[in-house]
Amino acid sequence: MNIELDESDKKEILRYLGYRGTELTPKIEGDLLRAMDLANEIIRPGAVWKLFTLEYFEDGIGLKNTSCVLKGESIRKHLKEADRCALLCVTLGRDFDEEVERLMVKKPGFGVILNACGIQAVEKLADALQHEINERLAPQKTGVRFSPGYGDLPLETQGDFIRILNTEKTVGVRLNENYLMNPMKSVTAICGLYE
Repeated sequence: MNIELDESDKKEILRYLGYRGTELTPKIEGDLLRAMDLANEIIRPGAVWKLFTLEYFEDGIGLKNTSCVLKGESIRKHLKEADRCALLCVTLGRDFDEEVERLMVKKPGFGVILNACGIQAVEKLADALQHEINERLAPQKTGVRFSPGYGDLPLETQGDFIRILNTEKTVGVRLNENYLMNPMKSVTAICGLYE
């Protein structure tokens, strides 16, 4: 699965950078275009997903045939009326993180712009994966993505998602002791499936 940043992504990247209707200087405009080109060169996209039947319990929502139970009112409201879900993980790969880290030392301003490009790119990759899932499962469609740490769904749930999707082997994504992903430009999420 490939994605590429283009002109349509500029508005979101600028939003991540904190620009709200501010006129861009020629230097910022040039740096933004160069950062988008660099991002397109170094992104090594990875994506994995699985389907699960949902089981509703008093204390949470289970993913059938796993030990994962999703806790919290937020996820219960989010998956309301879904009987199945897609669990997914996408990543831009380690090369992207390494380049951002290098630039934050040598050219921090440009590093910040490249980092914002990465935020947009990983969201675009997740959108592309959802589109692919929707095509394969039509007429069912995935709902809005919901990730560990949203609402009252504990961030620790990330460990279940990573384990169930076997992301270390499938796409090279692992967790640190604080349940943060490495590579950093990675997303795990759950989406309900609806007619």
